[in-house]
Amino acid sequence: MPRDDNQLFGELRSNQYDTPHNVTSAELVRSFAKWREISLTRPVHITTHGRVSHVLTGVRLFQQMMQPAGDDGEMSTDDRLTALADWLKEGFILCTADEEILYINQSARQYLGLQSLKPGTQLSDAFPEFDGSVMQVQFRRTLEKNEALTADIPTQRRQGRWVNFQSIPLGDRLILLFRDITEEVERYRKADMKAAMLEAIDRNPQVSCVRLSQRGLIDMADKSIEDWLGICNAKLIGIRLHDVILREERHAFRNALDRVIEQNQPCNCDATLMANREEQVSVHCAMVPLRGAYGTEGVTIIMTRR
Repeated sequence: MPRDDNQLFGELRSNQYDTPHNVTSAELVRSFAKWREISLTRPVHITTHGRVSHVLTGVRLFQQMMQPAGDDGEMSTDDRLTALADWLKEGFILCTADEEILYINQSARQYLGLQSLKPGTQLSDAFPEFDGSVMQVQFRRTLEKNEALTADIPTQRRQGRWVNFQSIPLGDRLILLFRDITEEVERYRKADMKAAMLEAIDRNPQVSCVRLSQRGLIDMADKSIEDWLGICNAKLIGIRLHDVILREERHAFRNALDRVIEQNQPCNCDATLMANREEQVSVHCAMVPLRGAYGTEGVTIIMTRR
């Protein structure tokens, strides 16, 4: 009774075929999937009328057999390194201890605007801006102290751009890695500006900053709105902002808030906050969507007293 494929592959997994195999042409045709799987790890001898006529083997073993005698197919360390560098998004430069450029990958060529380099080109010849720069001081220290160093540096080759520059010792070789971090620097600058703006708002008792979630719940409230309402921060977090707005104004406020969240558009409106004390607080609200990595994450509201 012929065996099904599940039985055949079960035999393969059970290590029944740990020795070289002979298989007839007829059996090969009937169970080709099984013998193809086996041939990936060891050759399979195909017999015709009891004599071996062909060998079924994987492509890796076949390529090894086709290599010229004495050639083991292994690359030198530098060849392996440069082959790896071709896949890097970072700029990669391989140099000697004498600062002679041995290799520069495609990412570095594109970023630096290099077409080709003659054999024996020095770093200072290819990059005149290196002379006397922080980069030169860094990679020469790497050569002298045999330690990897990194720094974020404004590049002179492309004005207004920043790079993360790394110098790494590798035996008698020097590796220079760099990548553009201008967008990261801009994000940090904006984060610093945001922190400074919030601090300035917090120091002005006539202005308040509130952050809402997409459901209209208060995520963050500053000291000004606490003082206006006479409510501590712990009790403000998690409540709906429109619950502390005068009842007859809540509908207009919710409409404005929905426009910001659903249509992703800034909006202004006036509102009157109900405080724990008798007096009410009239404010002007400037609302903008809080944009995150995956879309709108909430609303930021700047309130100024009227």
